[in-house]
Formats: sequence, structure tokens, C-alpha cells
Amino acid sequence: MLNSKDLRFSVCAWGIFLALFALGACAPAATKTLPPIAVTVYHTGSSTPGVQATASTPVPPTETPVAQWGPDNFPENVNPLTGETVDPAKLKRIPIAIKISNFPYSVRPQFGLSLADAVFEHLAEAGVTRFTAVFLQNDATKVGSIRSARFIDTEVAPIFGSLLVTSGSSLGTMGHLRASPWFAGENLWRLISEETHYVCPPLCRETPDDTNTLFASTEALRTATAAQGSNTRADLSGWAFTVAAPSGGIPVTEVLVDFSSAAHVSWRYNPVSGRYARWQDKDASGELIAHFDALANQPITAANVVVLFVNHQNNFVPEDFRDGGNCGLEIQLWTIGPAKVFRDGQLFEGNWQRDETTKWKLQIKGGAGEIIPFHPGNTWFSVVTLNATGTLAGSTYAVTNKVPDTRFECPVPPTETPTLTPEGFVAPADTPVP
Repeated sequence: MLNSKDLRFSVCAWGIFLALFALGACAPAATKTLPPIAVTVYHTGSSTPGVQATASTPVPPTETPVAQWGPDNFPENVNPLTGETVDPAKLKRIPIAIKISNFPYSVRPQFGLSLADAVFEHLAEAGVTRFTAVFLQNDATKVGSIRSARFIDTEVAPIFGSLLVTSGSSLGTMGHLRASPWFAGENLWRLISEETHYVCPPLCRETPDDTNTLFASTEALRTATAAQGSNTRADLSGWAFTVAAPSGGIPVTEVLVDFSSAAHVSWRYNPVSGRYARWQDKDASGELIAHFDALANQPITAANVVVLFVNHQNNFVPEDFRDGGNCGLEIQLWTIGPAKVFRDGQLFEGNWQRDETTKWKLQIKGGAGEIIPFHPGNTWFSVVTLNATGTLAGSTYAVTNKVPDTRFECPVPPTETPTLTPEGFVAPADTPVP
């Protein structure tokens, strides 16, 4: 017989058994392994066609961030000036900054502009513009026509650690260049000019006494400076590049830059090529035509267009002696100022900065201090005055420059009044002949 204690144990045991049995009977069958879900990834910010977001819709995985080269992490085969992959040997060379004329109209089309990694367009004097074109990645068999330097070149050349190639300079500008640590003393070899005793090659004048017929080749320029050990890789940190545009851009498909009443430029974005085509004045009529490169026989385009708003001051150095004369400008490309970056058909607002914190390199930054990346390829910089105005109308951004007065107090020596001499006049001898 079971006593009461044994009976209670037996009942409890059977109860546990029955409970376990019931749970096993109600358990679902094993779930089959499902095939992986196919996921289509779209560009960030775009909607997924045909899918309505609901509480049960799976969250798509986050896209892998787009790789960015720069401002410091450039592999040995990536050009820090274009973000493009090139032969590393080409990057172990000194960059070459060449002054190229844009006025008078007869100097167009120029040679070699489309092959430059970066080009700075700036006021020279009296509302006309001139280029400083920087070459590293590409070689050009003919570049020019080459004209005289301006004060801004004492800033541009050190940014890139480059040679400066110029036809010459006014006395004031040449003195300014020679006083710059980049060209002073034993460094004068970096200033390639007829005035620093460079001849042909590398500087070859096609027509004697014609100021607009001086040309050079990048190969000849490198050969002429090879003895100074110029073929070493320069420190070109500071810029960044991404294939995909960053977020926050404003759609802009045309950039108009009115440098003056005589100098008008239009950059027109082509969504197929992803590049901006350059247009400028055909002549004094103001009609715009596509700007061609006579060397490459192709239109000039840019992957990026950057407008730099920079303080301009009359430097009181006579540069132009026509119509009463004009002085040049000190374009103060240091400290900080507004900048507009145009890439991939979009406008990005930011600031340019060049000071000790950037190691005197030129950087373009966003509002949070981040580097605004360029699209891989060449970049054109339009340097306008600090008080130039910019307006956005639809998909067009227009810049109207404020040309500084470079006539007032410009110390141009007055032209001597010519003495009228009758035709056929013969001066009498000091001593009359008997």
C-alpha cells in the first residue's frame, strides 16, 4: 500500500509527465530554411520604385560610404590635384604653373589649357582676365601664349610647390616675385622668364617683338630645370575627391561669371559627360562661343568649377600704359573667404581657407569645417572680388564682379608730348658752312 507521502509524489510525477507531453504535442513543426532575400540598393536619397514603406517593410542595408581620396591619404598612383589614377612616375615631378593670356581676343584659342590639372582665372588689370594654369598629370607639346606674371602668382606657385613660367613682369611685379621666399635668392631658378635669362628652349618666341607669340612645352621646361633636382614629388595635400557627390547640393546647371563688362564666362553642365563646358566672349559684341584648345583641338571642359571670393587691392604697380594707364592688383589669397563649388550639376556652399592651419595650402571647406570633395578630374577656379555678388535664379548661378579702380593714383609716367617736325626738314649744322 502507498502511504500518503508516496501517493502525493506519484500524483506530482504523473502531472509533470502529462504537462510535458501536452507541450510536445502542441509544438510547431521545424521551420524550413528560406532562400535569401534579394535586395536592390538604390542611390542614397532616392525612393525604391513600387515599394510602399510599412511597419513590416524590411529596412534596406546602409550603403557602403563612397571612398574618398584626400586630403592626405593619396596612394602613390593617385594625383592629389585631380583624384585620378596615373603613372606614379608623373607625380614625382615638380608642377608647372604657366601664365597664359586671354586678352586681346586675338590670342584665342590658346594652346594647352585643356591639359592643365587646375586653372586660375583672375583679373589682370582694367577688367581683363589672365590664366595661371598648373600642369602635373599631363604633358603639353605647346602651351601659351605666355604672358607676364601678376601679384597673385606669388601665392599660387607656393600652393602647388611649382615652377612659374612667365614672359616677364613689370618692374614692380618682378620685384614682388623676387622678394617672395619661393623665388628669392638661390630659388630664382623656379621663375622661368626671359627676364631671368631663360632662352629658347624652353621659352620660344615665334614672332620677334610680338608680345603674344611666346610658347613653351612642359617637357622642355622640365629639362631646363632638371639640374636643380626639380623632379621630386611635391606636397600637394589639401584637396579631396569622390566619384559620387556629397549630400546637400543645390541643382545648378549653368554658372555665369561676369568678370567685367569685357570678360564674360559661362560654364554649362552636360549631364551625359558629367562635365562643364566653358563659353566666353567671341569679341567685343559680348556673344558667347565655346572655348576651344588649339593644341587638343577640342572644347575646354572642367570636372569642377570653383568660385573664390577674395579681397582685391590696387597694388599701385603700373601694368598697362594705354589710355592713361592702369595699375595691377594684389589678390589676397590668404586667410579665409566664401567659395562656391560646382560639381555633378550641383552647387555646394563653403569657404576657402589658406593660412598656417592649412600649411598654406588652399582648402575648400563646408560649414562644419569638412573638406568639400571635388569630382575626379580637372578644376577651374574663378577668382572674383570679395564684394562680388552671386544670385541663384532657377538652375543658373550668376556672379557679378566688382572691378576695382586701378586708374586712380596709379603712378604711370606721363607720355611725352611729341614735337611736330615738318616732313623733309633737315636740321642745320651747329657751324654754318661758308
